[in-house]
Amino acid sequence: MRATIGRAAALALFLSITTATATAREADWKADHDAGWKAFQDGKLAEAEARLKKAEAAAKALGEKDPALATVRDHLAWVLCAEGKGKEAEPLAKWALDWREKAEVPDGAEVLQSLNTLACLYDAEGKLDAAEPLYKRALAIAEKGGQADEAKAAALLDNLATIAHDKGRAAEAEADYKRALAIREKAAGPDSIDLAPTLANLAALDIERGELDEAGPLARRALKIREKALGPDHPDVAASLEILATLETKRSKAAEALPLYKRALSIYEHAVGRDHPHVARCCTKMATCCRACGQPAEAAKLDARAKAIHDAHKHTPAK
Repeated sequence: MRATIGRAAALALFLSITTATATAREADWKADHDAGWKAFQDGKLAEAEARLKKAEAAAKALGEKDPALATVRDHLAWVLCAEGKGKEAEPLAKWALDWREKAEVPDGAEVLQSLNTLACLYDAEGKLDAAEPLYKRALAIAEKGGQADEAKAAALLDNLATIAHDKGRAAEAEADYKRALAIREKAAGPDSIDLAPTLANLAALDIERGELDEAGPLARRALKIREKALGPDHPDVAASLEILATLETKRSKAAEALPLYKRALSIYEHAVGRDHPHVARCCTKMATCCRACGQPAEAAKLDARAKAIHDAHKHTPAK
């Protein structure tokens, strides 16, 4: 079990909003771009997609030689990925990376950004073998930047750790998580939102290994940081609630886990839509919890809903 929601969404926050050099024509796309990216950071995915698609249309008018289009497509790929639209996001992320590799410094900040975007997209789709070398290449660029790029290095270490985690390399994952956490605590302080993904991921690893006493403080700290920084209805808050619910389930405290799952499910439904894969995942976990609480009929409904969502996504044609 990992830290659930589009880790990509949370870790996109380490990337600054990069835009083309200001010109008189920039207003045609920049206002929609900046509003869309802000909506994404606030968890308002439908609004983010609409504004960024509008920005993309305006950026096309500047021509493909202008960096504006790469900027917009890179960020639109993040939003589509967070919405579970990986097939739409992938060509945008590839285009932005290809453009930046050809037009800019090969080991520059913009290439690093696009490497991370595509890697996170592959990661979210479960294509770990494709994601890992991209993360490693991006990390090498960030490490060359030294202290200036420490925050980016921490985010990339966190992503590499989750891949090691999923591939069963627990010791490697723990080392990378802890290294990322140390960098972030030093750079941003103990209550920064930047710490939340690493805390949540490390808690998930500890839960898997049965180290429940160690997992609890990490999971609760991540939730507290996210609620304070993002508000109670952000999808990253739902991710932390899922982790805490899983922890309580492992402790045989299903009655305490169930309201956490219910709150997480409600947040996902409103933030990312009722048919999103995150909703399906949460339904599956909550079904197990309902059985432990003696609610088999409710569990069956949740399982059926999760299956319907998975089946719908499985048969969605590529665009």
